[in-house]
Amino acid sequence: MAVLMAGLKRTSTGVYVARKVIPEDIRPAYGAKYGKAWEEKFHLDAGVSEHEARARFGEWLADIETRIGGLRAAKKNGPQPLTRQSAYALAGRWYSWFLARNEHDLRTPAHWKTLSDTLVWDVIRPHAPEEYEQRPKDDPEWDWKLSAEVREEVRPAIAIEAQTGAFLIEQGLNLSTDATNLFVDAVSDNLLPAFQRLEALARGDYSPDTHPQVFPQFEQQVSAQPPVKALELFGAWAKAVQPAEGTVYRWETVFKEADRHFSDVRNISYDQAKVWMTGLVNEERSANTVATAWRTALKTVFSWGVLEKIVDSNPFPQVRINVPRKNVERETKAFDAAEVKTILSAASRCDDTKSFTERACRWVPWICAYTGARAGEITQLRAGDIQERGGLYFARLTPSAGKIKTRKARTVPLHEHLVAQGFLTFVARAKGQALFYTAVRPAKAKSDERPRQSPAERMRSQVGTWVRSLGIADPEVSPNHAWRHTFKAMAARVGIDERYSDAITGHVPPTTGRKYTTPTPEDLAEALKKFPRYKLD
Repeated sequence: MAVLMAGLKRTSTGVYVARKVIPEDIRPAYGAKYGKAWEEKFHLDAGVSEHEARARFGEWLADIETRIGGLRAAKKNGPQPLTRQSAYALAGRWYSWFLARNEHDLRTPAHWKTLSDTLVWDVIRPHAPEEYEQRPKDDPEWDWKLSAEVREEVRPAIAIEAQTGAFLIEQGLNLSTDATNLFVDAVSDNLLPAFQRLEALARGDYSPDTHPQVFPQFEQQVSAQPPVKALELFGAWAKAVQPAEGTVYRWETVFKEADRHFSDVRNISYDQAKVWMTGLVNEERSANTVATAWRTALKTVFSWGVLEKIVDSNPFPQVRINVPRKNVERETKAFDAAEVKTILSAASRCDDTKSFTERACRWVPWICAYTGARAGEITQLRAGDIQERGGLYFARLTPSAGKIKTRKARTVPLHEHLVAQGFLTFVARAKGQALFYTAVRPAKAKSDERPRQSPAERMRSQVGTWVRSLGIADPEVSPNHAWRHTFKAMAARVGIDERYSDAITGHVPPTTGRKYTTPTPEDLAEALKKFPRYKLD
């Protein structure tokens, strides 16, 4: 069984598996909320790529650890009292939570109608007093159900049907016994409207729901602890985890936006997170961006914050943003023959003795075409990274030059066609300096501006813009990243072993056994001899 990363394994059949033991101190609460008190298990089919498996395992583990952190935070806080008004206000939060939890359930209207009838006739109606049985018209509103005796009798059933225990745990609330009773009683008065709303939704009735207007505003007890700002949390995470510089730049935008919206992120509720994230979608920021990049940043940092006891809750793993499905017209993500010819022909016409942009447009597409490297790995090359070994030429791609996704250096062979075109002459003129950007760093961006990019990253973007200007306008193909797909497809077509093409492009070996057979740079150079020249005529 191959071990891919801490906790994630791949069986002999190719299936991905992992397990996470639930800490003993919160097992009862975890079991009550999630149904599994001892351990959680991860399972993924063999057909999934290792890269995707790692990503999905990381999300799964973050969700589990967030649950654990949330339960411990709730356990840490002392019992909270409630007034009658605050109990009804909290029931308003429960109402929104309960609908969100069930509104996408593919149940029939009859299911919710049955629950409504059961609540009325099997849970509440049997406790009617004798005088009501004799003169029911005297109490058409069933005010008798508000009596202390009836409340006490129906609470257990209401708590089960309304899932109040799961709600309180998820919200990180630890109520006193009296407060819990007040809260369940308030829920009892609003469970039937919740069932009726779900029945209406199941029938396709999406007219505005006016019931939430009956609830007062819930104001949680003010903590004696100072507020936690979103940017402060992000800064603490970045200092502790030390992520890639590019990650810090991209994610800082997310937390600046959170800072503008939340005065304190110590205990953000699901409702608050959902409303805010839904509002982030606009013409400039797509639903897919919010649902993937922004949500990943938020749930990752807040998960860390819960574990470090900086914040009490992390609602973001549960928030879902609806992303419209896109039609896919393109057969592959690689460039087709016409696009290859257009780009490389235009690149050959660029003058590498002029501006840095001209130099990058001259050589970056060609190097990417023959290495499958990420464009940013190439734009950050320095003259000293081009090396000669035994008559063969290589490029060293290192974290010291800039961003490397795996944070591991690798040495890739240079195709003989690059040498034949005069790439080494171009490198010699750089005299040890950066090949495609000026070493002078721009002034630091102001705090309210978008996160700055490194000079190499800006040049990568400029090359992508230049490729688009050539008429490569299909939105389904990336102007830079498509070279990775093109290289891997061509390598497979000419019979280059996948071990070698993976090593050249920087893909992680899929099994532990493959790591023991990591090819040398000389092995890669020998394999690359099979890769044909691109013909432009």
